[in-house]
Amino acid sequence: MTSLTITHRLLVDGPDFTSCCQRVERFFARTILVKYDSVRIDAAQSCAATDPRFWEKVEQGLTANRETVADLLAELKASGTTALDDLGDLPQGYASKTLHTLAHLLDGFIGIDSNFYNLIDDSHWLSDQQRGRIKAAPAAHWLLSVEASSFTGNADQVATLRTTPTEKE
Repeated sequence: MTSLTITHRLLVDGPDFTSCCQRVERFFARTILVKYDSVRIDAAQSCAATDPRFWEKVEQGLTANRETVADLLAELKASGTTALDDLGDLPQGYASKTLHTLAHLLDGFIGIDSNFYNLIDDSHWLSDQQRGRIKAAPAAHWLLSVEASSFTGNADQVATLRTTPTEKE
């Protein structure tokens, strides 16, 4: 049996590490957007906004999300989608799945492509207003590093979720 393991960085608010962990565990137990067989919070890689590592880790996560968006846009362009008008004729398959993943990153639905996820605002981004709230109350904001795994009989589940047309042939 093989596994697929994803690391998410979740921004959470709460009075302490334990309550933030419970909130994240409830979120993954209840969400229908992604289902994992195992969700583990890595305490060593998690930190409150009072920790000097906090903002660097947030920026790394946001950068990773922006890179994923850029990669998905490049995949769409490579499939021939170069203008908004092209979306009306987008065939179901690889390109539409790529667009679907891109839309989830932009609209705030967590998925396996999510690196940073703002659980407070249900977003992959961080607004100036939320930055201000974090700076005003850093002890009440945490960035939790979550390792989420799915165990399957298929060695490469990501490849089955979104493959290029040439990979299918």
